[in-house]
Amino acid sequence: MKKIILLCLLPFFLTSALRGQHEVQSLDGDWKFQLDPDSAGCSSWHIGLPHHARTVTVPHTWNIEDGTEYYFNRAWYQKDVSVPAEWKNRQVRLHFDAVYRDAVVWVNGKKAGEHTGSGYMPFSFNVSGLLKYGENNRIVLSVSNAFGAYSFPYMDKFDWNNDGGIIRPVKLIVTGKPSIRYAHVCPDIDVAKRSAKVAVKIKTWENDVKKAVFTLTFAEYGSKRTVFTRTEELRAEDGIFTMETSFDNVKLWHFDDPNLYTLQVDVAVKGKTTDSYHTRFGFRKVEIKGDQFFLNDEAVRLPGIEYMPGSHPAYGMAEPAEVFSTAVRRMKDLNCVITRFHWQQDKRMLDLMDECGILVQEELPWWQKPSDLSSEMETLAAKQLDEMIERDFNHPCIFSWGISNEVETNTDRDNYRRLIAHARRWGGNTFVTIVSCIITHALADDPALLADIPTWNDYEGTWHSKSNETAANALQNIRDKALNGRPLFVTEAGLCEPANVGGDARRIVDMTYHYNLWAKNKFIFGCIYFCLTDYRTHMGESGEGRYRQRIHGLMDQRFGVKPSFAVYKSLAAPLYFESVQQGVEGKHADVVVAVKDNLPSYTLRGYKLIWKTTSGAMNELTLPDLKPGEKHKMTLTGISPDEKPFIQVIRPAGYIVVEY
Repeated sequence: MKKIILLCLLPFFLTSALRGQHEVQSLDGDWKFQLDPDSAGCSSWHIGLPHHARTVTVPHTWNIEDGTEYYFNRAWYQKDVSVPAEWKNRQVRLHFDAVYRDAVVWVNGKKAGEHTGSGYMPFSFNVSGLLKYGENNRIVLSVSNAFGAYSFPYMDKFDWNNDGGIIRPVKLIVTGKPSIRYAHVCPDIDVAKRSAKVAVKIKTWENDVKKAVFTLTFAEYGSKRTVFTRTEELRAEDGIFTMETSFDNVKLWHFDDPNLYTLQVDVAVKGKTTDSYHTRFGFRKVEIKGDQFFLNDEAVRLPGIEYMPGSHPAYGMAEPAEVFSTAVRRMKDLNCVITRFHWQQDKRMLDLMDECGILVQEELPWWQKPSDLSSEMETLAAKQLDEMIERDFNHPCIFSWGISNEVETNTDRDNYRRLIAHARRWGGNTFVTIVSCIITHALADDPALLADIPTWNDYEGTWHSKSNETAANALQNIRDKALNGRPLFVTEAGLCEPANVGGDARRIVDMTYHYNLWAKNKFIFGCIYFCLTDYRTHMGESGEGRYRQRIHGLMDQRFGVKPSFAVYKSLAAPLYFESVQQGVEGKHADVVVAVKDNLPSYTLRGYKLIWKTTSGAMNELTLPDLKPGEKHKMTLTGISPDEKPFIQVIRPAGYIVVEY
C-alpha cells in the first residue's frame, strides 16, 4: 500500500505593532452604515454615505439585527481614518480578514479593488497611492450578501447562516518595500530522533524583487526562548525565496501537548530592513498506512465534534474572540480532539485550535450544489483553495483541506481531480479530502475515493433511512466494496430536530448506537459528531429571525448544556474507572483506571489523577504513560471510608477527562 506522509503547520499574525518596519493599525470599531435595497447609492455613495447613516461596530453583520434578519442585499460602510504624514514614503495595505460576501472598496472616492464570490477569506489592496498623508482619509465599502450563482457558498444551497457585512477584523498594514506576503514552514520530521529538516518558503508582495537579505529567527512560542537566528542572501526562483535549515530537540505538536514555535522573518535591501513578518507553526506529522491513521508515528483513533460558527444569536458571523474561546474549550471538555468546518474559518479560531490541541479539516463552502462546475466556478474554487491554503498553511491543527461536502453523484470527476491536484501543488503538508454522504450506494464510484481519505456522513436512521439498524450493513458494504484496504473517516452524524422527532432523549440513543458501531470497526480512524450547539441557518426548521436554527446540538445556541453532552463526553473519554474500592479499616481507596483501545485509541502521556482528602485538600499524582488497552492500579490515601470519594483524571492542559 502506498504511504501518504504529510506534515502541517501555519501563520499566526500579530495584531499589535511588530518590530522593525511593520506596523498594524486596527480599523475595528465605529463605522457608518447604510442599507441600500434599491442600489440607490451606486452612483455616489462611494464618495460618502448620506447623513442619516447610522453608526455600527465592526466586525458587524446586519442579519442579527431586528428587522433585517432576512435582508440579503446591498449595504454600505464608511470609516474616516487619520493617516500620519510619516507614512508617505512607505507601503500601506488595506487588509480585510473577511467581508461577506461581494465587496467593492473605495479610498477617497477612488476604487481600490473588489473581492467577490468568496466571503470567508482575507483580501487586501495596496492603497499607498490613494491616501492623503497627514490628513483624514475616507474608506467606503459596498457589500452584498444577495444569493449568487458566482459564489461559494452557491445560491441559497448551504446549511448555515447568510450573514452579510464586515464580519471579521480590518486593519492597515504599513511596511517598507519589499514586504513579505507569506513565509511557509515546510518540515521533514524524524519523530524517533526528534529532529527536522526545514525549508522556509517566502514570497514578497512585490514580484519584481529578485534578491534580498533575509534574517530568520525561530523561538519557542510558550517560553519565548530563541532557538536560533540565521541571516542569508536569497535569490527568488519562480517568485519564491527558500531558506533551508535543520532542528534538533524538536518539541512535537500533539492534541495533548500542543507545542508551538514562532518565526520572525526580517527582509533587508542594501542594509535597510524593510519589513518584519511574524508567523507561528508547529512540528507534527500525519500519515496513512493501510487502514490506519498515524499522528507522530503513533496509530490513533480520534473522537470529534463540529461547531458551526455564527450560531450565537447575539453576534452571528461577527462573533468576538470570547465566543470562539468558549466553543473551543467546550470541545475539549467533551474529550474531542478532531473537527471539521464547512467553510473557511476566522484565523483567531484556528489559532485557538493550535493552542488547545484540536485537529482540523478546513473546507471550501461547496455544499451539495452546484453538482457540476462551470469553468468560471472551477476557477473560483481554485482561487478559494489558494486563499485558504496560503493563509492557513502553517497551522499545525490543520490536517486536511476539504474540496466539497455532500455534492451529488453526477459531479464531473475531472472537476475533482483538477482541484485535488491544485491543492496538492502547495506541498504535501496536509491531506486533501472530499466529504461524501453517498458512499453507501456509490461504493467504488464514490468521489471521496479520489482524495486521500475516504469519508462518510453517517445519517442512517435519520436523513438516509428509517432505522439505525441499516448502519451495520452499510459499513460492511463500504469496507468490502469501496475502501480497498483504506481507512474511513466518519465526517458527520447526528440528529436534527424538529425534522426528526424524539428530542435529546432520542439523540442520546442514536448517538450511542452509532458511536459504539464505529468503535467496533477499527478501519474507522475518527468520527465527528454534528454538532456542538444548535446552529443558526436560513434553512432552519425552528425559530424565526436571528433565532432561526436547526436543533442539532449537544448544547443550545448560547452554550447551555443538554443531557446528551455528558453522554458524548463519556463515549469520547480515552479511559474510565474500572474499579474504586474504599478501604474499610483505613482511609484509602484502591483505584484502577483502564485505557480504551477502540474509539478513542491513543497513548496517554502526562495525565494526572486528582482526589479530595478528608481534610478537604486536593492531592494529585501523575499517571505513567499508558498505551491503549493498558490498566493502572493505585492507592489513594486520606479518603474517608464513609463518603463517596471525589476523583478526577485531568489532561496535561487541565481539561477533565472523567470524574468519579
